[in-house]
Amino acid sequence: MEPKPTKGTLIISLDFELMWGMFDKVTHEQYGANLDGVHTVIPKLLALFAERNIHATWATVGMLMYQDAHELASTLPSAEDEPNYLNPRLSVYHHLKTDAVMEYPIHYFAPTLIEHIMATPNQELGSHTFSHYYCAEEQTVGHEKSAAFFVADSRAFTTTLRRLGRTATSIVFPRNQWTNTALYTLADTGFTAFRGTENHFLYRVRTDNEQQNPFIRLMRLADHYLNLSGHHTYPLAPNLIHGSGLVNLPASRFLRPWNRRLFWLESLRLRRIKDSLTYAAKHGEAFHLWWHPHNFGTNQTENLTVLVTLLEHFAYLQKTYQMESLTMSEAARRVLEWPEPNASVT
Repeated sequence: MEPKPTKGTLIISLDFELMWGMFDKVTHEQYGANLDGVHTVIPKLLALFAERNIHATWATVGMLMYQDAHELASTLPSAEDEPNYLNPRLSVYHHLKTDAVMEYPIHYFAPTLIEHIMATPNQELGSHTFSHYYCAEEQTVGHEKSAAFFVADSRAFTTTLRRLGRTATSIVFPRNQWTNTALYTLADTGFTAFRGTENHFLYRVRTDNEQQNPFIRLMRLADHYLNLSGHHTYPLAPNLIHGSGLVNLPASRFLRPWNRRLFWLESLRLRRIKDSLTYAAKHGEAFHLWWHPHNFGTNQTENLTVLVTLLEHFAYLQKTYQMESLTMSEAARRVLEWPEPNASVT
């Protein structure tokens, strides 16, 4: 089949998780400023996106959509449906038994921000699972039971979103731990898109413990400044369709937060992303940029300046090459509407 002419595409997804995705990594004292800052930086991001007509997907943990711990408690899956990770420190349900959720509600709940996202044009509310669920982490039960845990988590997320009058069709898996089993589960509930990992050994799906490998961490850091692994752009074509029917829209680049200690390398970091954006625009391919709102929670001026610089470059590519901005669901629709969408299913 002859390639279908396409425009270059910028896809932006944000992993909106607050402390639900961080409690096993940091304390409130260590990271509280970043989490506090989420409540001020998201309105700034939404205003910037609206001003520049940027489409974005907000992959959101279901638990943060509630007003407080009491309201959340009414929607929790039954105890027998809670994941049973081999490492219990990873479990949100273990964390819920501590006092932290009650002591720091602003670090866990953000219904007002959810309303702001839904009210902003061209913003998609996607899934980051209900409980920041880890699909690839080992559990103390067999595969069949762990698969049932994910089904329960997905059901809880759907119920949560239904309260807001919404449904989701895009998902970003926490810590990028996607599995075939999870994808087939989601295909039965209306999902059409997921964010996969870059096609390189540095970025393959790993457990949290494997991600701590010093060599992997060092090489991934270097790859943010030097093109070690490639541009990670790709055509929006049928070969992105997974066997489950969901469209894999792999990440291209994580937008690292501004770092004072690495300020002298900022020009390299920006050039790395701009070069890949330009490559995507010239070749009619997609570039998928992602980050967490809490990455911008501190040093907001510096982080937003970096983002504005990248969006100005995108505006130039729009004018020069007709590059466009799409949410994950919009990009998936382009793939699924290909004249013969089943011709190259993998």
